[in-house]
Amino acid sequence: MRWRSLRPIQEASIKEVLQSNADLIISANTASGKTEAAFLPVLSSLYADQRPSIQAVYVGPLKALINDQFRRLETLCERAEIAVHRWHGDVDAGRKRHLIQNPSGVLLITPESIESLLLNRTSQIANVFRHLSFVVIDEIHSLVGIERGTHLRSLLWRLRRQTERDFRLIGLSATLGDAFPVYQDWMRPDHDREVKLIEGSTEAKRLLYKIHGFLSPPPKPDNEDDEAPSLPVGISEAIYRHFVGKKNLIFANSKSDVEQFADALNFHCRNDGRTDEFLVHHGALSKGNCSRF
Repeated sequence: MRWRSLRPIQEASIKEVLQSNADLIISANTASGKTEAAFLPVLSSLYADQRPSIQAVYVGPLKALINDQFRRLETLCERAEIAVHRWHGDVDAGRKRHLIQNPSGVLLITPESIESLLLNRTSQIANVFRHLSFVVIDEIHSLVGIERGTHLRSLLWRLRRQTERDFRLIGLSATLGDAFPVYQDWMRPDHDREVKLIEGSTEAKRLLYKIHGFLSPPPKPDNEDDEAPSLPVGISEAIYRHFVGKKNLIFANSKSDVEQFADALNFHCRNDGRTDEFLVHHGALSKGNCSRF
C-alpha cells in the first residue's frame, strides 16, 4: 500500500485494541483512515490466533459501502491469508452456503442480513460465530437515535446470547462533538465494559471551489420532436477539460442527466483518441455494472 507511516488515530487505535479490553469509538473526518485504524489491530489479533469461525464482523449500513470495504479489506488480508466474506442480497447462495459450512476470517454484513441469519440459520449461528471477538460498526452516527440503530443493538444482544461471546465493539463515526455519552450508552447500556473515544484531528481543511455559469440552449419550437433537453452550451467541454485523466466524482440532478453527461464526455474522449473514461453510476444499474465501481 506504500504507506510511509501511520496516522495518529491509527497508532492510538492499535494501542487500545491490542493492549486493553475496552470497546472503542473511532471518530474522525471522512477519508481520515478510520477503517484501517479499526482493522489493522483487529487483523493483527486474528492473524496471531486464527480459528475455524468468523472472528470479526463489519456491519455496514449500505450494500455499496460493504462492497467498497470488501475490496479494501481483501487487500489488507491477502498476505496474511485471512478470509474476507460479504453477506447481503446481491451475494449468491453458493457463496453464502460455503461460508456457513466453512466459517473463517472476517464477515461484512448489513443489519438486515444479520436478522436474516439469526432467523434462518438459527441452529448454525453458534458454530459460525463461536470464536467471534470483534464487531466493527461503520457510520455509527447514522444509526444511534433511530429505529434501525435500536434494531441493530437488539441484534447484537441476540448474537451474544446465541454465541455466548462477549465480543468487543468498535464504532466508526464522523466527529461526535459533545454526543459521546449518548454513544457510550448505545454501545454498552449496562455499562459492563468501558467505552473509550479516539478522536482524529478536528482541524478544519481548506476547501477550494469555483462557480461557473453556463447558458441553457433556447427551447425548441413546439412542432419539433420532443427529445431529451440538450446540455447547457460548453458544459461538457469544460468538465472534460478539467477532469479528463483524473479521479473525480460528478453529480447531476437526475439519472437521465447522468447518462447524458457520460455520453457527451465520452464523445470527447473518443475524439481525443482515448477510451471511455467517464462511467455512469446510479440506482437503476444492474448488479454487474455496479460491481465495476
